[in-house]
Amino acid sequence: MLPSKTLSITDAIIKARTFCNYRERCHKELREKLYNLGLWKRDVDHVIMQMIEENLLNEERYAKSYARGHFYNKKWGKYKITVELRSKQIHDRLIKEALMEIDEDDYQSMIKKLIDRKAKELKGKPFEKKQKVSRYLMQKGYSYNEITTHLNSHFEAK
Repeated sequence: MLPSKTLSITDAIIKARTFCNYRERCHKELREKLYNLGLWKRDVDHVIMQMIEENLLNEERYAKSYARGHFYNKKWGKYKITVELRSKQIHDRLIKEALMEIDEDDYQSMIKKLIDRKAKELKGKPFEKKQKVSRYLMQKGYSYNEITTHLNSHFEAK
């Protein structure tokens, strides 16, 4: 659906600056925003190049910010962060760099915290609780291999 009124390139640049200043953005987000404003491809490319030149649009910075934010705030695992960044068309090299922003000790302690918290919420037999906790962590983006040792030690200690 195209808007009834199209913007000039200067107005689009102003809107793009505001959009990019609000928080870090990737190229795909800005491109979608500009298309929704009714710009043509060549105008969109021009605005994106302008934002890159002004250092308002930087995919490396975006990927690192995204990885840190979604790990520390939403408690997502590396797999889910990777999948989401790929869906935003971020290059694999940048995704690897972004995942290095997550401290390994913090990552392991987050797995333990999530296991403890979820296990306390659940009722039932230990085997059922273990399955539910495992599914919960995998849904959060942690791989089964990452959680198995912590999961076994948590349920053996009880």
